[in-house]
Amino acid sequence: MELLPSSPDFKLHDELIRQLEEQREMELPAPVIKATLSWTFVRAVARSPPSLRERMRGIKQGKEKHILRNVSGMAEPGQLIALMGASGSGKTTLLNILAGRGSSSLRTGGSVLLNGLEVFGMSLGGLVGYVQQEDLFVGTLTVHEHLRFYASLRMRSDYSKEETMARVHQVMGAMGLNKCKDTKIGILGKIKGISGGEKKRLAVASEVLTNPSILFTDEPTSGLDSFMAESVVHVLQKMAASGCTIICTIHQPSSEVFALFDRLILLAEGRVAYCGSAGGAKDHFERCGYACPQDYNPADFYIHTLAIVPGEEEKSRDRIEHITEAFVQNEKGATAKDTVIEDADSTGSTDDAFATEFSKNALRNQWYKAPVLLQIQWVLWRSWLSVIRDSAPVKVRLGQALVVALMAGLMYFQADYDQKRIHKISCALWFVVLQLSMSSVTAVHESLPLEIPLFLRDHKARLYRTTIFYISKTLAELPFAVAQVIIFGIVAYLMIGLNNNFDKVFSFVGICLLIALTGSSFGYLVSVLSPSPLVASAIGPTSYLPFLFFGGFFIRPETVPVFLRWIQSISWFYYGFEALMINEWAGSPLLKCKVEDIGCLKNGSVVLTSLGLHENNMDHAISCLFSLLLVFYLAALLILVLRVYKAGK
Repeated sequence: MELLPSSPDFKLHDELIRQLEEQREMELPAPVIKATLSWTFVRAVARSPPSLRERMRGIKQGKEKHILRNVSGMAEPGQLIALMGASGSGKTTLLNILAGRGSSSLRTGGSVLLNGLEVFGMSLGGLVGYVQQEDLFVGTLTVHEHLRFYASLRMRSDYSKEETMARVHQVMGAMGLNKCKDTKIGILGKIKGISGGEKKRLAVASEVLTNPSILFTDEPTSGLDSFMAESVVHVLQKMAASGCTIICTIHQPSSEVFALFDRLILLAEGRVAYCGSAGGAKDHFERCGYACPQDYNPADFYIHTLAIVPGEEEKSRDRIEHITEAFVQNEKGATAKDTVIEDADSTGSTDDAFATEFSKNALRNQWYKAPVLLQIQWVLWRSWLSVIRDSAPVKVRLGQALVVALMAGLMYFQADYDQKRIHKISCALWFVVLQLSMSSVTAVHESLPLEIPLFLRDHKARLYRTTIFYISKTLAELPFAVAQVIIFGIVAYLMIGLNNNFDKVFSFVGICLLIALTGSSFGYLVSVLSPSPLVASAIGPTSYLPFLFFGGFFIRPETVPVFLRWIQSISWFYYGFEALMINEWAGSPLLKCKVEDIGCLKNGSVVLTSLGLHENNMDHAISCLFSLLLVFYLAALLILVLRVYKAGK
């Protein structure tokens, strides 16, 4: 008998079963401490800045918006809890407060207890994992390399290298990532990588490495199709079965995904509309007069019922008020609330073993989990792999250096030693300074701003220091910056026909490298001041224009107005141009003079004097370039540290 071919639905189901069987090969161990999280009367208020009209009236404080209004609830070990609600209901704000990640822009209050211990506003250390909604990865790493990196920086102080690697393989097996362990994570539009569902499981795996007692996930199914979403929630369900407490915000799950949750918390306008078993919500809405139609996704029905419909705002708010008040007045709702409050009052019953373990984890979270040398090793390793594997920008920069050097060489090819050489060489050396500065500033506009969100997440987890991230980033890019300067400098030097003294070739390349690194450090400064690569690219050229104007080519140094000389004193264009001119003209051969040449300049010293430059200023120009390099570099580091501090408040 011929068998009928399987339908696409059956194929998807078979694939899901196969993945679950792979995941069962390596089960996750139960958390060391099983944690019950309860919260009572949690509130959050955001204050908008006053408008210009309000400021003119003397009003210094803007309007307040209540995001959470006395929210109470509880999550116990082994439960997979869905935190749902329409957009703006306060889901993510509540999740962040429970995870100890409250924002400094909010005024918050209430009580959060972990096994009876008050933890409101506290960082919960290694007892808690947090999976963000955005997929933040270094796309050039493979799945295995990514987990090795995080495991080495999160676990090495407590585990040996062998135990750390064993944990990585255990987590990969449990999360069903073995088949893609050697696949790059991928960069959209650049490097093809793993699927969206695998990225979500990898994000969960990164947090599971430390075996947390509580796991918070923000929109784990965002951007996934129904099959991938179900696969990710199955992973969370398996973790909950091991004894972990899991709370996740989720937006409009399918009916299959919704059925996987044990408990449900519905928020509307910052208030609790329902808290209890996922199946009991249907009865609650029926008692309120809003019955879910048959064969209708319950999750969609709940969210639609609790949403503010445009044009029906007053009617929608009345409906929400009715449902939330009905839950409070309902016998089950009142019992659940009383249970939470009773748990909040029992702070004296905190288990001593848990209090000790929590104190130990909280103390550890105040410090970095890996020693400094280990941080340097792994962060530099990751930065280096990121640069060499995403080789397209590097190849473009090296190719650009060669092409521009050839163009410069053709424009100023083999200048003769006559009076015309003075202007020709001045233009050529100014072109060199301009090209090196502009290419170095723009080269770092995209790289640093794109990595800052990932760095801020890692820094909150206390993986590595700000200085180590910054230094590793610059060191990883340094070899290619040096190669770019060498290619450009040697080709341009030989084609233009600059001073044929062998020692001056090395001096020329060294000065060019110093100019490029100073421009790069200024580019880092612009980047850390900018919220995005687009903003950095927009303000970058404008920011260095004043330094360019006072670079010594367009205006003689002694003619600069007194009140603007401070700009010239911090212009690396000026010091770079001066150093290259001195390197070229000091000790140069005699220049040919014709009878018709008026005011003939016979040697290099006279040329420098005529341009307002001094032959003995080489050491001063080099020291100023080096000083500006350090000042810009350290200023960028200081601003990055301040951004990190502000983000962590």
